[in-house]
Amino acid sequence: MKASVLAACTALLMTTSAIAQTTTTPPATTPPATTQPPTATPPARTPGGETQMKSQAPTEEVKGAWNVKDFMRSRVYNMNGERIGDVNDILIDDGRVTAVILGVGGFLGIGEKEVSMEPGQVKRMVHSDGQPYFTVNATKEQLMAAPDYVRPAKAVRQAPAPSGSGGGGTTR
Repeated sequence: MKASVLAACTALLMTTSAIAQTTTTPPATTPPATTQPPTATPPARTPGGETQMKSQAPTEEVKGAWNVKDFMRSRVYNMNGERIGDVNDILIDDGRVTAVILGVGGFLGIGEKEVSMEPGQVKRMVHSDGQPYFTVNATKEQLMAAPDYVRPAKAVRQAPAPSGSGGGGTTR
């Protein structure tokens, strides 16, 4: 049994390497006979000839604003200063933070539980070295007992399969 499985695996590996070594020359493509004029409108020019772009986005750091990227994986502490988890995600809807997703428990992300907290339950702080962190008025045990946060993509995958009269069984 082992010999036949080993022989089949060897044959499979040999055929894939042979396929990988064959090269095909792509067919020559002919350039288009005519070129299309650009359809985009060029930016407006000022009287001095400089291009002027209209943008509503700030070009400098806004006082009081913060960057979500800086808070990802930030540590989370309880009111006694004990580390209880880290920030896994920050949910934003219509420009407002709607939830902070904390990872609690586990080791290096393995066995970690995700819980959702309202923004008012999580306080943003900054260490003396400038590193951000968060505090919550909850213990690790309370967060471990809280309902799991289920990401929308996972919720779709965890939905039960539709029942039907399809032949899902195996035949021997």
